[in-house]
Amino acid sequence: TRASLSLVPKRVAWSLLALALGGLLAQTSTACPVTDDSLQPGPAEPIADIRIDEDGDRVPDRMGDTVTVAGRATAGQGRLTVPVPEIAAIQDSTAGIHVLLPGGSGVERGDGVEQGDSVRIRGVVDQAYGLTRLQGLDYQVLDAPPRVPRPLPLTVSSAVGERHEGRLARVEGHVLSKGSNDGGDFLILTDERKDTSPQLTVFVANRHEGRVQFDAFEKGDKIEVTGVLDQHDFEAPYTDYYQIEPRTQADLVQVGGVPAYLQTILLVLAGGGLIAVVAVFVLRNAVRRRTQELAQSRARFRRLAEATLEGIALHEADGKIIDANMALADMVGTDRDELIERNVAEVLPEATVDTAQDVNGNAEVPTEAEIVQKDGGTIPVEIEEREVTVGDETVHVRAVRDISKRKEWEDEILLAKQEAEQMAELKSNLLNNMSHEFRTPITNITGYAELIMDEASGPPEKFAAQIRKSGKRLSETLQSVLDLAQIEAGTLDVLVREVAVANVVREVVDQHDQKIDEEVLTVEVDVTDNFTLKTDRTLLYRIFNNLIHNAIKFTEEGAIGVEVNSLDAGLQIIVWDTGVGIAPEFQPHLFDPFKQESEGIDREYEGTGLGLSLTKRIVDILGGTIEVESTKEEGSVFTIELPSLDSAGKPVVVSGERAASR
Repeated sequence: TRASLSLVPKRVAWSLLALALGGLLAQTSTACPVTDDSLQPGPAEPIADIRIDEDGDRVPDRMGDTVTVAGRATAGQGRLTVPVPEIAAIQDSTAGIHVLLPGGSGVERGDGVEQGDSVRIRGVVDQAYGLTRLQGLDYQVLDAPPRVPRPLPLTVSSAVGERHEGRLARVEGHVLSKGSNDGGDFLILTDERKDTSPQLTVFVANRHEGRVQFDAFEKGDKIEVTGVLDQHDFEAPYTDYYQIEPRTQADLVQVGGVPAYLQTILLVLAGGGLIAVVAVFVLRNAVRRRTQELAQSRARFRRLAEATLEGIALHEADGKIIDANMALADMVGTDRDELIERNVAEVLPEATVDTAQDVNGNAEVPTEAEIVQKDGGTIPVEIEEREVTVGDETVHVRAVRDISKRKEWEDEILLAKQEAEQMAELKSNLLNNMSHEFRTPITNITGYAELIMDEASGPPEKFAAQIRKSGKRLSETLQSVLDLAQIEAGTLDVLVREVAVANVVREVVDQHDQKIDEEVLTVEVDVTDNFTLKTDRTLLYRIFNNLIHNAIKFTEEGAIGVEVNSLDAGLQIIVWDTGVGIAPEFQPHLFDPFKQESEGIDREYEGTGLGLSLTKRIVDILGGTIEVESTKEEGSVFTIELPSLDSAGKPVVVSGERAASR
């Protein structure tokens, strides 16, 4: 072998060695991996690195630096629906970014960046309207097969923000609104069709309105948008306005339903088809009616009439009965054949002949009458009449239904109503008597207790004070029970007049001065003296009194507060405290009568559990609303909104427009 090698010329040997080394290098080059988003080797930085904002000022830390990036074009130059034609978007495996390409519009020259191109760009990092982008200095489109990165599937909520800014995304959402401004057309997308949900704008600048349009979409439609995520805020901190930029009309797709314009077309086609079907059906029926005899029509009618429990009679315009069913014969107490040829008026008793004549007038409202049976008895009935066409003849159809059971129920209901009215009257009298019988001794007890307090000292004075306190507690309990009874009976009167709210608040606070001093509480009152409201002063006083009383009772130390704010057609009342608060599990039962968070003989706080229940019902009577926010061991906030009432006790409606624009 060595001898044979020596026979090979040196030039040939060197050539073979060069070929072998070339093949080895080619294999080595082929085995080297290439990046997923760029086919150009060199010092290109990951896009995510130049977007880093470690100090959290919403400005990239590399702002103003000259950097080189490489990736795939997710949107070619001039293809994004923005006003500036030089803008393109590229993306690598880490992030995406908008690029303002140098040298004017490459699309117009024919050498611009197209979607899917592998691009290497050198430029300066800057920011416009909150959008981080690259101000291109030069770029190179590599000779490689085009490929567009797969869109990132997102919801509207996840697309809003800077996390995915510059990336190609596919977002699904509901159209909340549709409109246009000086810059172009837009759709507002949300996840849940609510104004409070995160919003993402689909924007198309005026220069693209012929290429990408929103005509096929309406408010409420569910659509899928593919495009590059963008931001366009006018003021720092650039957190209010986020948008997605489609590239072509194909990036906008209807989801889960038929587009509105297709619905219109389908409805028109369906309507035309329905008209055609109806026309064919009418023509076939006309031919069938001409070939059928009257007897066949009567036979079909009889089968239908016999299947109903109502009495059915067909009669001519002069009243002669030409057919009837067995139900009518049973009502009259005779055979069906005996009804034929009789006049329909003969079936009715003489006392209701006038009623029968009214029925003949084709009245739309059923008429009540009485049918005389063959044995002389009568039954109450309800009669209804219509005109129908049988063959070529017009006949009258009379439906007679037995209402004996209904009359019995009406009598029972009337009797029950009378008994209920009597019971309501007895209840009202009882409440009035109770009010008198209880108040007189309670007044005497508290009065004598106050006299003893004025003249005695030491233990007798303390005993008298306790008697007076118990008497007032009993009086308040009695008043609450009577008020609740009046509300439930619907006998509580509402006297509407102009009320100075500040005076009512001061009266209530002064009423509780002694208790406030005993508890050493701080009271904060924020109410303007000129606040007035057309409402019932007594009921408004009860609302303030109940809420302030509760705030004092459940606040052992700290503060309570009263705040009154003006509304368009009423006012807002806020009563707060720093007391024990209300457990979350009890809050749904807070306004139930006789309900207390601590119950039983050893409960921590006294009371009947009627205060908040009465407050809720009084607020309802005055046409208002009441809400509560409370945290255990931190306190409670009660918010009431009351409208101004007219003389009839109805809320006053104030018209107006509230608009919000971006």
